[in-house]
Amino acid sequence: MKLKLITLALLTLWIPVSIDKWINFEIFQNGLIRQPFSDQLGQVLSYLLPVVETATIILLVVEKWRKAGLLLSTALMAVFTSYIGLALLGAWDKLPCGCGSVISQLTWKQHFFFNLAFLLLSAYGLLNLHRSGAAGGKTA
Repeated sequence: MKLKLITLALLTLWIPVSIDKWINFEIFQNGLIRQPFSDQLGQVLSYLLPVVETATIILLVVEKWRKAGLLLSTALMAVFTSYIGLALLGAWDKLPCGCGSVISQLTWKQHFFFNLAFLLLSAYGLLNLHRSGAAGGKTA
């Protein structure tokens, strides 16, 4: 039951975030290109992230693939949270937000804690899955 609730919570994050990237692709892509890394990396990420986020949704929904979905969710949230953490530590002079409408109103600090909460939730889901001993994600 815990794992199902965790999965549902993660889906409430990934579904709207992914849909927003697909629907507002040009805005998302322009936001990434304004980030403090190369335009080429921004271009690649603008295509890669919506696909990976959509794959995360599919993996989380299909019970036999849920472990992979939790791994991918944890990895994505670790990268996103680390990126924001570096921004908060002043790694870049200016950091424009490339966030979608789902969380665009958050400050960088709020965004960090929002991401940290979902990172911990994803990791807890993995731990719960591991403890249950169910390789495919089936828990009582």
